[in-house]
Amino acid sequence: MSLRKHNGQKCTLNNDLRVQKTLHAIEQAFFQLLMEKNLAKITVTELCNQAKILRKTFYSHYDSVEQLLQEKLEILMHNYLQRIANFQLPLQIAEICETFYAFVEEQGPVMEKILCEAAFEKTGNTVLKALVRRTWQNATWFQSLSPTEQNLLLSFVYSAGAGLYRQWVEDGKQIPRQQMSMYANILLSQGIQGIIQGKLKPSPPA
Repeated sequence: MSLRKHNGQKCTLNNDLRVQKTLHAIEQAFFQLLMEKNLAKITVTELCNQAKILRKTFYSHYDSVEQLLQEKLEILMHNYLQRIANFQLPLQIAEICETFYAFVEEQGPVMEKILCEAAFEKTGNTVLKALVRRTWQNATWFQSLSPTEQNLLLSFVYSAGAGLYRQWVEDGKQIPRQQMSMYANILLSQGIQGIIQGKLKPSPPA
């Protein structure tokens, strides 16, 4: 069962079918509006009209439109991390790349917009950085690195991984998804392999 914060307190999603129907209506209306405009231009009144609910119904579940987005992103990140939980790093980067590209594609155009469009740059960067950190943080090899080395590795994976995905989208996905995830794997693996071999330590001066 998913958790969220409402009025500063954690609460569980009600399993009542009526509540679930309401939450689904809110989600669908929200995603539709996100495809039409930026988050800052979406009002609670507009969202409620789209979902055909009362404002008080919305506020019984969420504090704001921003909190609604945050919860949906947390759920998506949780679902993705569950899919890759059994993969071993750095040995299974290929599987993680393919899972990432497939998962984002499954979420449809809303997720792509959040991760790639300039209007959502801050949110997209936050999501991708969180995914990178959560993907690597429990890997035994990663934990053997110093905090500085860990930050450098995460910076590389985030910058390269996010850049590759966004460029692929910007280019109109001319390369098939499976082939693109393979390219991402090759580029990321080679960079990480160099880090493994040198463990981020510079070569001694000649």
